[in-house]
Amino acid sequence: MVSLYPCQKTKSDAKIAFSWRNDRKTIASSYITKPKTWDSFWLEYSECYFSRPDFPPMFILDGQRPVGFIRFEKVERPEYPQKTIIEVMINIAPEHRGQGIATEALYMLKREMKQKGVFALLADIRKTNKGSIHLFEKTGFDFFNERTEYISQTKENCCIVCYLCFL
Repeated sequence: MVSLYPCQKTKSDAKIAFSWRNDRKTIASSYITKPKTWDSFWLEYSECYFSRPDFPPMFILDGQRPVGFIRFEKVERPEYPQKTIIEVMINIAPEHRGQGIATEALYMLKREMKQKGVFALLADIRKTNKGSIHLFEKTGFDFFNERTEYISQTKENCCIVCYLCFL
């Protein structure tokens, strides 16, 4: 059984998440399909990931050991004004993928977010990331829309599918 544990704004916690960020599959699934440097990751982690104290990034723990990482961003959807919608980004350590950890963590996360008064969770996924699409569909997220987004860092047009889960 897994549990969720808030990350701390420390280099030691950031290094755990960073160690998974540059995995080949993670890079291919990410918005920006390029490896990150430690300096750029630390800046993003320390300056952006903790911008909402009520939604800090979380480690997924198996016992006491981190095996995954979830971060959040509050998003505005014109279809749902005045509603709290949180985007979920999840990454499982490469050696722990395929064990149902992400599924269990998302079910747990949905309960916690509902208790916090969150209206819906959102996941933006590269259309080519079949594993994430399957995960979010399996855990109760429904297709919401599809868009093409220009990613300036890689100079590519990327097809993004958006999934939404009302709580």
